[in-house]
Amino acid sequence: MKLGELWRTTPFRLTLLNGAVFALAVLALMGLIYQQTAGYLGRQMDGIVVSNARVLALGGAERLPERVNQAVASDARHIEYYGLFSAEGVWITGNVHALPPGFRIDGTPREIKAPNLQPGSRALAERLPWGEILFVGHDALVLSGLRDIVIRALAVSGGLALVLGLAAAAALSLRPLQRIDALREASRAALKGQLGVRLPVSRRRDEMDMLAGVANAMMDEAERLLWEVKSVGENVAHDLRTPLNRLRALLYRVSQETKLEGAEREMIERALAETDELLTRFRALQRIGEIERRDRQAFFEPVRLQSVLEHVIELHEPSAEDRGVELAAEIAPDAAEVQADPTLLFEAVSNVVDNALKFTPKGGRVKIRLLARPEGPRIEVADNGPGVPEAERDAVLQRFYRAERTRNAPGSGLGLSIVSAIARLHHFTLVLEDAKPGLKVALNCWPRGMEA
Repeated sequence: MKLGELWRTTPFRLTLLNGAVFALAVLALMGLIYQQTAGYLGRQMDGIVVSNARVLALGGAERLPERVNQAVASDARHIEYYGLFSAEGVWITGNVHALPPGFRIDGTPREIKAPNLQPGSRALAERLPWGEILFVGHDALVLSGLRDIVIRALAVSGGLALVLGLAAAAALSLRPLQRIDALREASRAALKGQLGVRLPVSRRRDEMDMLAGVANAMMDEAERLLWEVKSVGENVAHDLRTPLNRLRALLYRVSQETKLEGAEREMIERALAETDELLTRFRALQRIGEIERRDRQAFFEPVRLQSVLEHVIELHEPSAEDRGVELAAEIAPDAAEVQADPTLLFEAVSNVVDNALKFTPKGGRVKIRLLARPEGPRIEVADNGPGVPEAERDAVLQRFYRAERTRNAPGSGLGLSIVSAIARLHHFTLVLEDAKPGLKVALNCWPRGMEA
């Protein structure tokens, strides 16, 4: 499980969000508790300071220094501070030897800041009726301890909340991730052409199941429409082959058994040629259907592409010589083997070479190349014929499409459609490029999605 995949899951993010909200709520609660407690302790210290000052002042001026010393001596916790000063501010007795600079002498308790005192300490200074100045202070040791307790509690609770939140988020996200993986695998299988595959649906009937159900309904409808379209073309091709064969046989008998001459003979020959062209197209349509219905890996085996290309060259060399076209080859000896159906791969390359020879003028050149790429082997067939405009390169892979430059040339417009079907069967990529001049047809013999 990757952290990036975990973060993208809704349960993980919702759990973290809820944990963050809970942590903020705890922080606010602890802050409120500390604020209220600090205020209460501050008021208590003010009361202690005022009470101590009154007790010391009630005994009069005669034994006041002695009472101050007794108060200092009785402070076992060392949190009380006393100082007795003359009217001019000269120290008389106590554990405070100088009045804090700028401290107001009005008998009102207020916070005092000093290096040896905890934050939040309280003190007062008042002028006694006989002119002396009494300073009484109380160290906020209890408040400081409370603050440390709150900070430690926040740190521990925050750490536990973070760890438990992450663990809960991961645990809650594990099952959705497993379901997403299952949906992803099923989707990959559907992308590879396994039309019967459907996305798994659990018994929970949650939002993922609802989406999977909608997707499955769409796939059902797409499969139905696809088979209807395919069956129409294939059924038409199958049903018309018999009457077309009969028609051709009849035309051939007329041609052989009659003594027609001139224009009548030419008409019979043209009818025979047109009938042969129709039969060729129907056979090509049925061939495409056979390829698309074929078991995806039933005939796959390790294929040495050098051997396939050698057989293709051997097959087409006589035709190239008859047409006056040079058939050249450049085959890399280190090209890797591929998992493929050797018969279909031979048929695909043979169709591409046949097309190249057909549209290359006399004296032209067709070159077959086998390249070893980092991604895998690549087969290229380049000619110096009329080529195909860039705007039509996707269209010529469709059934029956004829490029404008070659519309009057013989052919059914199904050769590249068969090659495209074979490429899809193997998950290869068929690419049409400009050969400058002419057309380059390339077959990238590695799965789609691995292109650099």
